[in-house]
Amino acid sequence: MEVKATVDEAIDIGKEVYGFWSKIFAFFGAKPKSRSTPKPVAKKKEKLVAIDETQVMVDIVKHLTELFRLQEQLAAHNREEEEKSRNVYEPDQNQMEAALKRVMAMDQMAALEVEVRETMVYRSPPEMGALYSKVFEMRDIIAAEQEAARLAQEQRERRLKWQRHQRERSQNLRAGAAVLTLILIAYLWTWLLWLKQLRSL
Repeated sequence: MEVKATVDEAIDIGKEVYGFWSKIFAFFGAKPKSRSTPKPVAKKKEKLVAIDETQVMVDIVKHLTELFRLQEQLAAHNREEEEKSRNVYEPDQNQMEAALKRVMAMDQMAALEVEVRETMVYRSPPEMGALYSKVFEMRDIIAAEQEAARLAQEQRERRLKWQRHQRERSQNLRAGAAVLTLILIAYLWTWLLWLKQLRSL
């Protein structure tokens, strides 16, 4: 009974979609292909739900965006842990725990990639086309751009840090030279006073 209701519902949805596309084709002047429809059999009245294809696409994009956001958060967390491990020495760090967390993050990333691929290939409507291929091609382009921007920003930050360090070093050298000059002048002045006192005796 449940299977028949599901099949009937699928047929009704197919008819609605066909009707929707027929109206679009008629609007653009094309004649829709004639379809032989089976004669309806007496059935119970069912509630028909109007499906808005645009809303379905918007929902798919919204859920995929959420998946991508989660994937990016996991990637950022993984990068942060790697950076922390490379640059910060922690004597009390439990290396097994850090390794376990990193492996778990990588496994979650792989699982999310599989889920995204399956969703985009098998669950997206055909009207969206080769969504997976197009999105991942664009993602690769954006990833390359972002990686270049990140490297450039890190290089700028390193250069600014180096320049700051050089300025501080230069200021320290000037301050040291000024102090040394003052000490030398004070020493010469004291020496000259002492010579003057020796001559006056």
